[in-house]
Amino acid sequence: MSYGSIDGSGFGSRNPFGGPSRQGYQPLATQIDPNELQELFQETSANIFRINSNVTSLERTLRSLGTLNDTQELRDGLHATQQETNKTITTSTKAIKQLSEIIRGSSRVCQERLQLDRLNNQLSDAIQRYGAVQKKIAERSKALLPSTQRSSKQSPKTPFSDLADDEKIFNGGDGMWQNQSQDQALLSEITEEDLEAIRLREEAIQQIESDMLDVNQIIKDLASMVYEQGDTIGRYHHSGNSPTKEFYGPKRSQCHGCLRQLSCH
Repeated sequence: MSYGSIDGSGFGSRNPFGGPSRQGYQPLATQIDPNELQELFQETSANIFRINSNVTSLERTLRSLGTLNDTQELRDGLHATQQETNKTITTSTKAIKQLSEIIRGSSRVCQERLQLDRLNNQLSDAIQRYGAVQKKIAERSKALLPSTQRSSKQSPKTPFSDLADDEKIFNGGDGMWQNQSQDQALLSEITEEDLEAIRLREEAIQQIESDMLDVNQIIKDLASMVYEQGDTIGRYHHSGNSPTKEFYGPKRSQCHGCLRQLSCH
């Protein structure tokens, strides 16, 4: 499983706030257009909303798998939704990286850092939801494969009559090979149309698995992008049911005041 690079290359040769982009370049507060900064915040927020909407759509699709509504059109729509969501997640993670770099060089410490922190948490939650529904869809799709097809994927067994006597004893006797014969009889009754349907289902499962993201790694990358950037960011850690706060750097009291003020609204 993999996901798109989040190196920020999606923003082109220039950053959206003026001045050429280059390795290690950090825009100064005086170079930032506040309107464009808020526009990027809003675009990222809209992308998070889109991810959550797609997750809701995928949850509906999950309920339809194995029912009369489980058609090729449904499977195609499932793949398209996953592809769109993957791209949106990649775009959003790039935006979080860009915002964290910009805000690190900004003199407006509290409001924008807290705004970024909220976005990061919301994006992480949305990605976790997405990862969970992807896993359920993959498991459900595998469970819907015909049992005869799952049996046919197992390694071929030597016919019972060809086994040595000790192998017959240790391999379960006649019963095991009678079951194998029954499976082979069922397979012989499958039509070409059935085989084609099975093939399409297998391809759909492979497609689902190839679309799956390593959500834990993405969330880990998001955390490192945001929290390693600034030395004044307030960070919430949830350990069980006991949330704790960690603050970094000499301006921790300033951010602490912002967080306290924010919690009062």
